[in-house]
Amino acid sequence: MDPSHLPNKVLTSAPGKLILHGEHAVVHGTTALATSLNLRSYLELTANSSKVSLNFPDINLQGTWNISDLEETFRHLIHFGDNTMAFLDEEGVNQLKDFAGLSGDINTRNLAIIAFLYLYLCIFKSSASHSLQGMNALATSNLPTGAGLGSSAAFSASLVSGLLIFTGTLKVPHGRHDWTGEELELINRWAFEGEKVIHGNPSGVDNAVSVFGGALRYKSKAIEHLHKMPSLRVLLINTKVPRSTKILVAGVKDKLEKYPGVIKPVFDSIEDISQRCETVLSSLWGIEHDSFVEGATHNQFELYCTMEELIDMNQSFLKILGVSHPSIENVCTLTTEYGIHAKLTGAGGGGCVFALLRPDYPQEKLEMVTTKLKEAGYEAWVTSIGGVGATYHESVDDVYEKGFILPKPLET
Repeated sequence: MDPSHLPNKVLTSAPGKLILHGEHAVVHGTTALATSLNLRSYLELTANSSKVSLNFPDINLQGTWNISDLEETFRHLIHFGDNTMAFLDEEGVNQLKDFAGLSGDINTRNLAIIAFLYLYLCIFKSSASHSLQGMNALATSNLPTGAGLGSSAAFSASLVSGLLIFTGTLKVPHGRHDWTGEELELINRWAFEGEKVIHGNPSGVDNAVSVFGGALRYKSKAIEHLHKMPSLRVLLINTKVPRSTKILVAGVKDKLEKYPGVIKPVFDSIEDISQRCETVLSSLWGIEHDSFVEGATHNQFELYCTMEELIDMNQSFLKILGVSHPSIENVCTLTTEYGIHAKLTGAGGGGCVFALLRPDYPQEKLEMVTTKLKEAGYEAWVTSIGGVGATYHESVDDVYEKGFILPKPLET
């Protein structure tokens, strides 16, 4: 596309993810259920003449690069696959790290820079013009990093969405708020490439949730979208305790090898929990979309009770697997005092906990439990799950109209 016809500014967003059930057991062949989380990453692209820059104030990240330097350095390192998607091989990625001066220390900030430059180069080179264009990128997020909530996938999905519009590969969705399934598939393919740069060998779950929204089932490396996911309120708690997913996964494997007669039935139980949860979600979706069903209020009450029982049981099984933590148990105890049922989400060992909130849960009690959690040193948010995926925003006002929370860097 002629640079003069490129949009001057593009604003996109994508959600984080929450594992409802199945973490750890999924590594051993059971079902995991993941859903979008209405805490989102935002990406604002603004046209520039000769440079490309990234400003990610949440993680104190800034970088500016000359387009001419990028063009000269990577002209002969860009390859093209059968689907015409440009890519950098291992040599090219290492050159990218050297170019950005990041070959020695790979941390969250540096991985974000590498993923940004990789996607910028490859998406522009895959466009009709094959030429790099200048832009300023402002990235910001409601999502905490390193907490198991899919912050990197949300960053990749929002970035990819913006870049594909900026290059003219995707049209601005005037008059509609959603991309087509084919367009979302394209966004997802590129978002997965960003996840590979950051994580090496990702499952593809996080980027799929960020791009498509709603919920999905993951089992034996197969991803299937759930089309009957209700929008539910949750209380999300970050224990702020760091953990190593790799160590926790290895610990579960050791337990399985040492006590197979104990751990295999635990995996089977978690599988049953995931399947039962999926059935309950479908029933809640049905009530949400047809409030005139006879006995809907009573049925909804029973379904929420079942969801709470599943949460309690799964947390107990995760404790048996050795992936809970005193901070997680403390959160669960505290929320139980207020009639809220909670479990860890993700790797465990710290990280985040979520609790399901009934539609009629009193606001006064919610404020009390949130205050107690914050007094105990935790972060807590009331948010929702099951919402939309990658989204184009016509303006900042559109963000508010969709019921999203706008991060401060975009408010100014």
